[in-house]
Amino acid sequence: MLTDLPNIHQDIVEQLDYFISTVNTDFRLLTLNPFGRKLCGIAAELNLMQHPLYVHHFHDKENYHYLLNTVFPHVQKHSYWQGPLCFFDQQKNCIPTQLKVLAHRDLAGNIISYTGIAHSLPSLPEQTLDELNKQIFDDAIEGIMVTDAQARILKVNPAFTSITGYKAAEVIGKTPAILRSSHHGPDFYRQMWQTIEKKGYWQGEIWNRKKDLTVYQQWLKISRVQSSDGALSHYLAVFQDLSVIRSKDQQIHQLVNFDRLTRLGNRELLVSRFPQTLAQCKQQKSKLLICWIDGGQLSDVNQQLGLTYGDRLIQLQAERLQHLAGPEDTLVRIYADDYILLHQTSTNLSQSNKLISRLLEELKQPARLGDEILLPTPHIGVACYPEDGEQEEDLLHAAELAMFAAKEKGGPCLNFYNRQAGADYHRKALIRQKLLTALQADEVHLQLYFQPKVKLSNGSLAGAEALIRWQDPELGAISPADFIPIAEQSSLIIELDRWVVKQLCRQLVSWQQQHLSVPVISFNISARHLVEPDFTSWLLACLQEYQISASALEMEITETALIDNEANAISKLQLLKDNGMKIALDDFGTGYSSLCYLKNMPLDTVKIDRSVVSDLTTNAKALCIIKSIQLLASELQLGLAVEGIENQQQHQILVEIGCPQAQGYWYARPMPANQMALQLSGSL
Repeated sequence: MLTDLPNIHQDIVEQLDYFISTVNTDFRLLTLNPFGRKLCGIAAELNLMQHPLYVHHFHDKENYHYLLNTVFPHVQKHSYWQGPLCFFDQQKNCIPTQLKVLAHRDLAGNIISYTGIAHSLPSLPEQTLDELNKQIFDDAIEGIMVTDAQARILKVNPAFTSITGYKAAEVIGKTPAILRSSHHGPDFYRQMWQTIEKKGYWQGEIWNRKKDLTVYQQWLKISRVQSSDGALSHYLAVFQDLSVIRSKDQQIHQLVNFDRLTRLGNRELLVSRFPQTLAQCKQQKSKLLICWIDGGQLSDVNQQLGLTYGDRLIQLQAERLQHLAGPEDTLVRIYADDYILLHQTSTNLSQSNKLISRLLEELKQPARLGDEILLPTPHIGVACYPEDGEQEEDLLHAAELAMFAAKEKGGPCLNFYNRQAGADYHRKALIRQKLLTALQADEVHLQLYFQPKVKLSNGSLAGAEALIRWQDPELGAISPADFIPIAEQSSLIIELDRWVVKQLCRQLVSWQQQHLSVPVISFNISARHLVEPDFTSWLLACLQEYQISASALEMEITETALIDNEANAISKLQLLKDNGMKIALDDFGTGYSSLCYLKNMPLDTVKIDRSVVSDLTTNAKALCIIKSIQLLASELQLGLAVEGIENQQQHQILVEIGCPQAQGYWYARPMPANQMALQLSGSL
């Protein structure tokens, strides 16, 4: 169970042979594990709440100052520090350790505690220790300089030469004054040496000079070294080139927080900045706009032109966005061609709305990619703090939902989040998931219904159309007008089509076994399914599996199936027609209703859409259109059916003009298979 994780982690901490302790910002110990207690001589039963211990209880004066002035400032800046440090047990014995200190921060980025993790270093024989000390001296990345009591240089390590440019022979016997720059006056050095004499060490930032006269900033620590009798014997200086460290810190910061392709911020920067920006908005009582920006068409460019062109498109989008984003805005690329913009504003949103509109206008400008010119279709979703949420996750989710809603509207679009749209999106997502589950499980909640078609000359049954219906246990009856458009947004529509075809084949087999006289049954195929490479082979194989003749079926398609690749679609339709299947053009009278399709497609029937006949009894133009289509179909030797007949008047008009077939609630509503069987048997 996930709820057991804290206990598991605590068990691990208590079993590890490491010193592990967490302290608050006052350096009071909050926890100390059993090994840490044993290492430092702290009783296992000591209650840290009743008998508080502090960091200074485990260190001598010099080490504690080092922690306060070096280690913790480094942790505050970088969130961690690692290095050797001596602990002192309750008997004041020095315990050499390798220590790592981590910072814990709240959502606003403030440090709330520190955790120290240390393992003790084993004692070594004197000879081995000497060899180890020499290796440490030679291999240290910090410059090290040893002088005598009169500050004459006795020894330097290789890092000293690497940093300053001076070889050992050039400085031995001289004083460190050879390294001085003109940045500090006599008072600075006087105070530095007074501190060394008083405290035993000095550390801080200092400007020194290299052999090539370059002046650079160091972090320097000078310590007094005493002999066994307490007399001064040497000085030890350890230093680092801060310019190199800061350059590396900057490089690390860039790698961690910025996108290499666009040089915009990345997801890590967003995670870091978002809480800070929200806290600032709360304090200043200002608003924050969260813009989820989809550049548009990246996948098409990658597929058609290649990844190099896709990368160039992303860079161009980033340049356009960066040009408009303000210095106080946070602009990041989170993945692909999706970006997030955080824009803090006053309570007056008019200027901010203009900025977002300019973003959309800029992104939809033609993009030249080599010899190619692309017309992008960007989409921007916008959420606003505090109206649309107060937590980062809620606001990002709201902006993403707004962006998806913008996509659904088609074309370049800017959309502001509203709660109803968010609820609608969640419902669509739920429907999509439940439909996928229902198809995979082949559940009984999905059913085929059949709506009869009639011959208007005598009212007899001319055929039927197979329609899918869905009764979900949780959501209830879900209209095809709701779930089919959702399925059409992905390959789910292909699964839905194939479920219908298989179920129809099974039903036809069942009716044949009942010796029923079954007319031609029509079924619908989506445009997305028709363009699948294996569509015709799959469909014919399915009919063969159930031993269903293609002539028993009529496939209905809409003109959208022909828009992207008309020649390919017509080729597939012709193959099916050659195998005996009838082809019907559905929803004629909507969309473009191009007459070229009637000329080029291997059609058997044209179905006039219900929108044409909805006002047939009151609109003379509707009757004129139907008569024209009827005449055209007759001349082209095509069958004709009219959908959506809902009353006696509509029926009578169609009879009078000699329309051959019709379908609609006036004749029969869609019915389940068992009721359709009664219709086929003549019992209904």
